[in-house]
Amino acid sequence: MTIEICAVDPHDEASLRAWWEVGAAATAERPGRPWPRWEVSRTALPAANPERDTVFLGAFDGDRMVGSALLLAPVQENLHTAVLDVYVLPPRRREGLGTLLVAEGESRAAALGRTTLQAEGYVPPGETGPAEQFALARGFVVASREGFKELALASYVARRSALVASVGSRADDYTVVTFDTVCPDEHVESFGRLLGMLISEIPLGDLDLEDSEWTSERLRAAEQRQVGIGRHALTALAIAPDGSVAGSSDVRVNDADPTHGQVGITLVDPAHRGHRLGLALKVATHDLLAATYPQCATVDTCNAEVNTHMNAVNEALGYRSIETLLELQKVL
Repeated sequence: MTIEICAVDPHDEASLRAWWEVGAAATAERPGRPWPRWEVSRTALPAANPERDTVFLGAFDGDRMVGSALLLAPVQENLHTAVLDVYVLPPRRREGLGTLLVAEGESRAAALGRTTLQAEGYVPPGETGPAEQFALARGFVVASREGFKELALASYVARRSALVASVGSRADDYTVVTFDTVCPDEHVESFGRLLGMLISEIPLGDLDLEDSEWTSERLRAAEQRQVGIGRHALTALAIAPDGSVAGSSDVRVNDADPTHGQVGITLVDPAHRGHRLGLALKVATHDLLAATYPQCATVDTCNAEVNTHMNAVNEALGYRSIETLLELQKVL
């Protein structure tokens, strides 16, 4: 068997479709919605992203792509890291294709000056599986374990009254503002300040990551990229009495697939915790989702297993675990 690893041009739609089909086949056995629809990927994957450099790789047996990989290299911060995703067609597993793709990803990451390679693997809840065994055998360690959860939106709607009652009056001193993707001008600077806390405030386990700085200009550029690819970030902000942004949560939906949503970031400033803002914000975003996209059936989210507070919030909303996400890391 002669396998050639080549870069794939994401602007060549036929090549991109072949790359996408490998990932779709490789993830088809997993529960939930682990792979985006082609209508979403054909727009999002080729789009320029000022946050990172992206390399698409294909493993070819003759003219046929039998494996694929995606290498992401941040360009704003965490310049010592790169992220690698690897996929192999199920009938071609255990032939060494994944090993070849990992080796190519490591080589390209090292050539970019990256010293830490990160990846993800998925296993059944509370169990191990081939993804973990493959990663450990190639020098990765499990830096964090996260629960990957799915919500039937109808289940949330049935629970909503109890959830609102649970928030009670503890958040009365705060105003909740919602918007679709583009933050109101009066909150941009403070929203960026909150986003800059993310890495230091969420449980990361042993992941080697550093804080980011979200200026108003950077935030606006990120918003416009979302608008350009048809992705909506339905966002709720908790506004403190002094006018500052005390917390935020969002759910993301694509125009090309409005039947499914993904929770993005949920974060409350430590100075404002204890007011049930996390739950209040999630109720606001899920209300906005149900009102804006009545055809949306499911939403997924992911939280570190040790994040007991947010896991309790998600369980109250109706989320149920379907997989364990392994955050993997290797020093090159």
